[in-house]
Amino acid sequence: MKMVNWARFSWNLTNFAAVCPAVAPSYSIRRATPDDQDTVKSVVLSSFTLDSDWNPFFAEIRTLLEAALTTVFHEKHEPLCLIVAHGARIIGASALAIEPEAQNHLLTGPCVSMEYRNRGLASALLTQSLLTLRDAGLPIARGVTKQGSPAAQFIYPKLGSVCAPPETKSQ
Repeated sequence: MKMVNWARFSWNLTNFAAVCPAVAPSYSIRRATPDDQDTVKSVVLSSFTLDSDWNPFFAEIRTLLEAALTTVFHEKHEPLCLIVAHGARIIGASALAIEPEAQNHLLTGPCVSMEYRNRGLASALLTQSLLTLRDAGLPIARGVTKQGSPAAQFIYPKLGSVCAPPETKSQ
């Protein structure tokens, strides 16, 4: 089994004032509801399954993704998850954690269905995720992704991020 080489990005949210990039009027970004759980899980898992960068590692990360989504959607309040919708269809999601000490606040990262990629939706979802974390009071947001993945190359480096290897438990 191949091991994932991780990269951790961080954003200083103290004075973070990014404006969410405009998306076509047929798309919207909103907070998920408990009723969205099954669709969000399907979108997130298929996003990783169909991505050639992630597919070889899917068995390793599937449990992590499912656990994160279970935690987010089993809260007693509105899930801390943003979704991208195209009309009534959910086509993207970003599950979040607001614990300040968390090593990864972007639990799923900005996931967008394969057929909707390269339209600026992941960048808009990342921006809105960071704004949501800032509004929740986090001074620093962290996101972990696979080194060399499109997210690591094109999405996470945006908005003033700093990239560093993730901390390991042995340190």
